[in-house]
Amino acid sequence: MKRNILVALTLAALAAPVLGGTVTGTADCRGGCDSVVVYLEGAAAASGDGTTAVFDQKDKVFIPHLLPVAKGTTVEIKNGDPFLHNVHIYQGRETVLNIALPFQGQVIPHTFEEPGTYAVSCDAHPEMSAYIVVLESPYFAAVGEDGSYRIADVPAGSYTLVVSDVAGDKVVRSPVVVE
Repeated sequence: MKRNILVALTLAALAAPVLGGTVTGTADCRGGCDSVVVYLEGAAAASGDGTTAVFDQKDKVFIPHLLPVAKGTTVEIKNGDPFLHNVHIYQGRETVLNIALPFQGQVIPHTFEEPGTYAVSCDAHPEMSAYIVVLESPYFAAVGEDGSYRIADVPAGSYTLVVSDVAGDKVVRSPVVVE
């Protein structure tokens, strides 16, 4: 089900060059920010090789709900609950991974090599859903509950700032200059 969310950039992010190698702003996520990711296009391709991220299942909730990672990152998928979970990961309609995690503390590593948005569910608990977003860009952030974001250590240059609601397929692009 697509959500009707207007994703907009704050005037500050649009108005002037960003200084200090940090891109900050606020996405206007009417309807919720839990599936909004911000990233820079035009940067050198990312290599998450050797990088790990944690994706947990706790109290029948995926934590975090939205996990952005660089291409090549290994995601440690965990079961933080004392009962059976599974992780069913789709890219589009294709199953990428479908594995049971019957034991609390169990960890299954999976390396994501192909950029894209991956929908995640638990077949044992249909109310559980989340997203893993694999990016070419090494400069990205999931937005906070208030829509705020911060992308640090960005080299000087001209980029396209992309604000994307991965659940609702809404995308806003805007030029940004880092000096």
